[in-house]
Amino acid sequence: MKLWRKLLLFGLGLGLGVLMVQFIFGDRTDIQCNYFPNDRVLYDIRNKERLYDVEVENQMRLGNIDTSDVRDLLEMGKVDFENSQRGLGSCKNYWISFKPENKDKFFLQFENCDSTAKVIGFKLKP
Repeated sequence: MKLWRKLLLFGLGLGLGVLMVQFIFGDRTDIQCNYFPNDRVLYDIRNKERLYDVEVENQMRLGNIDTSDVRDLLEMGKVDFENSQRGLGSCKNYWISFKPENKDKFFLQFENCDSTAKVIGFKLKP
């Protein structure tokens, strides 16, 4: 069999396979690849009910941080595992940092329990 014929059959099979996968799975947006520890922590906190400590809410308001910044933090933030406390039983404490555009970098401390994630700390770094 000549090389061009082999390439033609390979391309035909590949194209049919791609069409079948697209037809079966379609435009699924629920598929996530959370292999790294940072991504797993952010995904876990993002999918839980978030509660805010009253004092932390006031500090965030003074620092010009709103809920859209917190949402962006949970999408693109960086978890500081060195300062986090992960071995506390059912609730773990994580410090997460984020630098939004045109704002100062800020840190939030989350108490990540089984069904809720409570914001218990806030720091602003100019």
